[in-house]
Amino acid sequence: MKLFSCFLVAIIILTNSFSQAQNNTTRDLKKNIFSGNIGGTSSILGINYQRFIGNNLAIEFGLGLIGIGTGLTIYPKGLTDNGARFYTGIKLNSIALVDVGGGTVTYVPFGITFFSESPFIIGFDIGPAYGKLTSSSFGGQTSEITYFYGFGNLKIGVRF
Repeated sequence: MKLFSCFLVAIIILTNSFSQAQNNTTRDLKKNIFSGNIGGTSSILGINYQRFIGNNLAIEFGLGLIGIGTGLTIYPKGLTDNGARFYTGIKLNSIALVDVGGGTVTYVPFGITFFSESPFIIGFDIGPAYGKLTSSSFGGQTSEITYFYGFGNLKIGVRF
């Protein structure tokens, strides 16, 4: 929870400085994306809301079948009306399974989003992840496993 609080404070500070610096240079582009996701901040399967702050930075929140998450995404070449844009950032999600346990996943995505003149977008990413799984049983035994692996995301959404 402390990690999430620190991450949220960092987002607020970065958001304020980026938006002040870019207020005069950004055009009126659609800066909200609502998408259905497989992987990513919404854990396994879920929905995601992404909001662009300025032209290069976006924050996102996801809600999935077995978890919730948040993320900070950086588009180095900025937002566009039409075309493909590379992105990276950091994504965090928390997974909870009743009577089984739960865990957290932190990963660094390397992906691409395809914007079009229509409001629809499609994007995907993959990147290294650090996962921590805590399992429990009715007998009171708990175990904790940490590991590195690959994680990714596929999103199809609407920009507004």
